[in-house]
Amino acid sequence: MKIATFNILIFLLFLSASTWGNIHTSQFLTQNRIEHINDTLKKNILDTVDISGNQQTIIVDSLKRKMFPTAYDLLKSNPDLRFEDDGIYYRGKLLTTIKINGQVFNFISLIELLKIFPSSILSAYNLNPHTDLMNKFWGNENKDINSIDLRTPNGKITGLLGNSSLRYSFKSKFELNGNIIYFKNNNNTLIDINLNNNSFNWATVIDNNLDKAINGKISIQNNTKLRNGEFSFKLSYSRNNTISKDQFIDSFSVIKDTINNKTVDRIQENLSRSIHINSSLKKTFNKLYLDASLNVQKENWRNTKSNSNNNKKFLSNNTSQTDGYTGSFNIIYKLYKNNIFLSTNTTIGQNTSQKQNYYQNDTIYNEVLSQSKSHFVQSRAALKFNFKKVFIGDIYYNIVNSNANSQNTINVKKNVDSKLKQHNQNVGTTIRFTKSSIDFSSNIYYEKAINTFKSDSNKNFLDNNSGLLYNSSLTLRALNSRLNNVFTFQKSLIYPTLSQKDPTHVNISDNYSSIGNPNVTNQSIFNFNWNTNYQMKNSDNINLTISTSLNKNKIIENLFVLKNDTVIYEIKFNEGTKMLTNSNSNNTNSPNSSLSLAYTKNNFIVTNLSLQNSLSYTTAQTERSINSKDFTDKSDNYLANINAFYYKDRFSANLNYGIAFSNYKFTNMEENFLDSSIKNINQTIAANVKINYFKLVKLEISNQFNTTNSNGILIKNNRTDIILSQSYFNSNLDISLNIFDAFDQMKQEKIIKNDFLITRESKTNMIGRYFLLTLAYKFQKLKS
Repeated sequence: MKIATFNILIFLLFLSASTWGNIHTSQFLTQNRIEHINDTLKKNILDTVDISGNQQTIIVDSLKRKMFPTAYDLLKSNPDLRFEDDGIYYRGKLLTTIKINGQVFNFISLIELLKIFPSSILSAYNLNPHTDLMNKFWGNENKDINSIDLRTPNGKITGLLGNSSLRYSFKSKFELNGNIIYFKNNNNTLIDINLNNNSFNWATVIDNNLDKAINGKISIQNNTKLRNGEFSFKLSYSRNNTISKDQFIDSFSVIKDTINNKTVDRIQENLSRSIHINSSLKKTFNKLYLDASLNVQKENWRNTKSNSNNNKKFLSNNTSQTDGYTGSFNIIYKLYKNNIFLSTNTTIGQNTSQKQNYYQNDTIYNEVLSQSKSHFVQSRAALKFNFKKVFIGDIYYNIVNSNANSQNTINVKKNVDSKLKQHNQNVGTTIRFTKSSIDFSSNIYYEKAINTFKSDSNKNFLDNNSGLLYNSSLTLRALNSRLNNVFTFQKSLIYPTLSQKDPTHVNISDNYSSIGNPNVTNQSIFNFNWNTNYQMKNSDNINLTISTSLNKNKIIENLFVLKNDTVIYEIKFNEGTKMLTNSNSNNTNSPNSSLSLAYTKNNFIVTNLSLQNSLSYTTAQTERSINSKDFTDKSDNYLANINAFYYKDRFSANLNYGIAFSNYKFTNMEENFLDSSIKNINQTIAANVKINYFKLVKLEISNQFNTTNSNGILIKNNRTDIILSQSYFNSNLDISLNIFDAFDQMKQEKIIKNDFLITRESKTNMIGRYFLLTLAYKFQKLKS
C-alpha cells in the first residue's frame, strides 16, 4: 500500500501544479446544425468531411499534434475510445475498419497503422459508419459507427512517409525496424522490415549459448483505389525464434494426489517461419458487382521443451509444416432497378500438414508422425431484394462439403488412417428493416448436416443433424442517436474437428496428455446479448452490456489419471499421466453469463481530466468427469478498474488501478470431501508521468506494481522505468535512453495462473536494471 500511496501522491502533485489546454471536439447529431458545421469545417479545417447524423468528427489542433506524436497516442487520449486486446472500442463497440481520407487501408491492423501514422499531418479524424463495396452496391448500408477515418488537409496525400529505429541493450542485443508508406492519391504502398537477435524478453536471464537467434520479417502491401473498385495485395515473410527459461511448481490440483511439490526447471524454444500471399479485387459496374480473392500460405513451426527435476527429465519436440490456399469469387447482378438482385458465391480451399510429436522421459519413448489433408467447397446462391433501403433481405441456398484425411505413423510401425467427411446444407432468408430510429435484421435458416467419421482403429460413426437456426439483432435509437440499445439473439451449432474425434491423435506435454474421442458430437449454442449506450450532452458516456449463453452438449475436456503404465494405440504412457479427452457435457445447458458497466466522465473536477470506470462480472458452469468422478465446474469472476488521464502542453499523467477476483469451484455430486476451489485476487497499480519542461531532455517515469493471492500463496512484482529522450532536426530524430527497472526491484518475475485443473507458480530470473538505447528517425515528403 505504500507503493500505491506513492503513485497516487505523484499523480495528484503534478495535477495540482498544472493548468489545462482546450480540447476541441465537435459531435454532429442533429440535422439543424449540419449547415453551420459544414461552413466552419470548410473555412478552418478541410473540405472533404462527410457529415451525417451518426458521426463524430474530432478536430486535431496544434496542441494535440505537439503532445501526441502518432495517431495512436492521439486516439488514446479520447475517453470515448477503449484500447483492449489489440482492438479499439468506441462506446463498447469494436471498430473494424481504418481509412485514410476515406480510402480503406487493407492488410495492416488498425493498431499497427495508428502507431506509425504521424499526428502532425492530421487535421481531423472521423468516427463513422463504413459499408463495403458489395453491400453498398445493393443498398445494404451500415448505420452504426464501425470505422476510423484519418483526415488530412484537402483530403489527399502524395509522397513518402516512413520511420526507422535501432535499439541496442548494451548486452549485444539489437533490434532494427523500418517502414515506408508511399502515397499517390488513390495508391498506397507499405514496406515493413524488422531484424533482431533478441530471442527472449530483453530482461530475462538465459544461458549464453541460447540467448541469440536472428529473427526478422518483411512485408510489402499495396492498396489501389480503382474507378468504382479497389485492388489489394500483400506479401509477407517472417522468422521468429523465442526462448524462455523458468522454474515452476504445481501448488494446487483438483486431484490432490497428483501434486509432487517439486520445483521443475524448464526451457522452451519456439521457432516459426511463414510466408503469406493475399490479394483481392473488387469492382462495381452499372448492373454488376464482382470480387475475387486468393490467399496462399506456407508455415513451419517447431516447439522444443525440456524439463528436469532431481535427475528426472522430460523432453518433447513438436514440429509441423502446413501449406494451403483459399480462393473465392462473388457476383451480384441487378435484375430490376435497385430493388431485385441475383447473387452467387463460390469458395474453395485446401490445406495439407505434416506434424511430428516426439517425447521421452526416463522410461518411455514415443514418436507420432501425422500427415493430414483437407479440402472444402462452398457454394451459395441468393435472390436479394431492397425496397427503398427500408426493407432489405434475400432468400438463399448454401451448401458446404469438406473432407479431412489423416494418417498416423506411431513409433515407426503402426499406420492408422482416419477420415472426417462433413456435408452441410442451408436454406434460409435474411431480412433487414431499417429506419433512423430502428434497425432490425435476422438470418433464419434450416440446416441439415451429415458428418461421417471413419478410422482403421474404430467402427464408423455417423452423425445426422437438422434443425432451424437463426441470428437476429434489433437496434433502437433515441435522443438524436445519443441513446442506443442493441439486442441480439443467436442459435448455432459447433461441429467437432478431426483432431477432437480421432483417438490416435495424441499430444503429450509436461502437464497433460490429450487424446481424441470418436463419440463426441456437435454442440448447440443459444446466445442473448443486450448492449445499451448513452452519450450525454457533455460527452460523458455510460455503457452497459448483459449477455448469456446456453450450451447444449457442450464440448468439454474430461480428465482421468492412469493408474498403471499403459499402451494406447502403440503409444506408451507412464503411471500417473494426466489424460484429457473431448466429450459432451452432461449439463443440459452449461450456462455462461456476463455483465459489464463502463462510465466515462470528462472534465472531472478540473477541465480536461477524464475518468474511465468499469465493473464486470462473468460466470460459467458445466459438468465434467474428473478421474472417473462427476463434478460440477463453476467459475465466478469480478473485475473493477479506474483510470484517470490528464494532459496539457508539455505534461501528461495517467493513473490506473484494477482489482480482479476469481473463484473456481469443483463440486463432486456424491462425495463432498472431494470438493475443492481455487480463489485468486489480483491487484494492479500503474502510473505514468511525461514531462517536457526541460530544454535538455524529456522525462517519462512509469511504475507498475501488482500482487496476486492464490489460495494463500502471495506474489508481488514491482518495477519502475525511466525514459530520457530528446528530439532533433525538427523532431525528425529521436534519441532515447530507457532505464528499465531503474531501482533494481525485480530480480524475478513471478506468475501464478490456473492451467485448467492445476494452479502453477512460475519464476523467471531477470537481469534487474538494464539500459536500452534507441535511435529513431522519421522522414516524410508529403504534399496534401
